[in-house]
Amino acid sequence: MHSIPELPISVQDVQPKSRIRIRVAPLLAAGHASVPIAVIFYLFMAILTNYEGTTYTACTRLNVFPSLSAVARSQHSGWQITCCTNLPFSLLTSWFYSRYYRRSLPRKVRLFGCLLALLIVQTSCSFFLWGMYPNIAGESTLHRAVAISLFVSCAILMAGCFVLHKYYICEGKESQQQLAYRLKCKLVVTYFTAVPIMWFCYFLHEHFCFPFGECGRWLHLLNLIGIFAAYSVFGLCEFVNICSTFLYLATCYFDFYNVHICHDQRLGFFLSEF
Repeated sequence: MHSIPELPISVQDVQPKSRIRIRVAPLLAAGHASVPIAVIFYLFMAILTNYEGTTYTACTRLNVFPSLSAVARSQHSGWQITCCTNLPFSLLTSWFYSRYYRRSLPRKVRLFGCLLALLIVQTSCSFFLWGMYPNIAGESTLHRAVAISLFVSCAILMAGCFVLHKYYICEGKESQQQLAYRLKCKLVVTYFTAVPIMWFCYFLHEHFCFPFGECGRWLHLLNLIGIFAAYSVFGLCEFVNICSTFLYLATCYFDFYNVHICHDQRLGFFLSEF
């Protein structure tokens, strides 16, 4: 039987169709990767313009590397802009991952994937709160609460997402997913190597004001020339951790590389499937 052609019922049916397609992956990756770039830029600016102020500590031991909170106070305007502009990218990433995990994961771990997507919101809110109050003292309860919340949520987020990608998403998949797995693996190893060193050095600095030169005679020369101090290593690990976290979020490029935000005259805005 011959099909009966459909007659137009509106003016839109006779107009030429036009569709706009915007790739999601480069947009989200650029939004997250901009944070490590900005943080490194603020670090160099703080060292060049306010080195003594950013490396000052109440402890009498020498500190040669500024902490992340000291850089945030020194470059507070740029830090606020960075934290605030990253918030929408993080919220959008959380929403995309919630959809992605619901479609890609088996039922037994689907809820865990959605909880990890919600954890991205919690991480972004902690980072945003840090941006709203960059001038608070490092010894204040608010600063410590925000810092601990940020680093703990980042640790759970990176470890959980890595496990899901390794055992439920990347196994037997195409090479692009394998590349994403290798990048995530390197960033997770970097993060969890730096975290215990960071908190160990912070504990030494807070409770003992302890330079590494006192750990043994063979390190005494390092203490004399002032290369390493506990708080300096703590500050360095802070930067490594924050950069690793947002570079890890930037690997969402490989998860959403085929997702587009589309617009059609008849359908309006819609999202292509994962």
